[in-house]
Amino acid sequence: MKLICKYLLIALAIISFSSCSDNLEDNNTPAIQAVRNGEFFKADRMSATVNADGTMSIIGQNFLETLEINLQDDSVGVYRLGAGSQSEALYTFNGAEQFSSNLGNGLGEVRITSVNAETGVTGEFSFVSYLASNVDSLYMRTGVIYQVPFGAALGSGAGGSTAATLTANVDGTALNPTAVGAVEAGGTVLVNASNGPSSIVLSFPDSVVPGTYAFDGATYSANYINGGTLDPAVSGSLVVLTADATANTITGTFSFMTGPPNNFDITDGTFNVSY
Repeated sequence: MKLICKYLLIALAIISFSSCSDNLEDNNTPAIQAVRNGEFFKADRMSATVNADGTMSIIGQNFLETLEINLQDDSVGVYRLGAGSQSEALYTFNGAEQFSSNLGNGLGEVRITSVNAETGVTGEFSFVSYLASNVDSLYMRTGVIYQVPFGAALGSGAGGSTAATLTANVDGTALNPTAVGAVEAGGTVLVNASNGPSSIVLSFPDSVVPGTYAFDGATYSANYINGGTLDPAVSGSLVVLTADATANTITGTFSFMTGPPNNFDITDGTFNVSY
């Protein structure tokens, strides 16, 4: 049962779902949240910016997702989304192909109710978006923008944390992740690095201190995921170099080998993340 729970936590980190206890009534300030294809979406980093041309961008990011709302000006009002609109909503998961409200049969609305230098931007939104290939769609319903502060623009469309880093070689080839991030869930820190089709996920207690720890598949685990297939470590170790439980930052190195039939050899792993 403990091993099953561990894999469930890993799956939750990969797809960035929130727990069932999360809901749109959470009293968070600031907040960007919505129902995304029937699941709860919530940003943990967000910023509003007024661009040089007078347009306004509102960006919210979490572990793997980026939601970007670009509006044709920075005023209170209703902004229609869809083909030909000067306003647009964009959604990206894990650095993959971007969904746009202005592609295909996309449509929607952003209603800004307050724009204030001190209290930020407040409003609501709802939209349907499509990939450029028009083969898939994504919707955001009952979206909330609440007191999102003005500040430096976040990275657009990348997903993950701009401060987090992870490097590793897979069978001698660099992973080159496009999205790296970490989250804490139930006393466990999950570190995920992905280049789209492939990911490395590390798991260890949030109370960890500097030291060397063998990957046991339970308290300490590592997994390589390729094309949706999860290959857990059967040997290897995690070396924690620094761990600050107050600042929620951790650095370290790692290496591991997965089991048959693939027997992936993960070497020269390093990471520096906040969670």
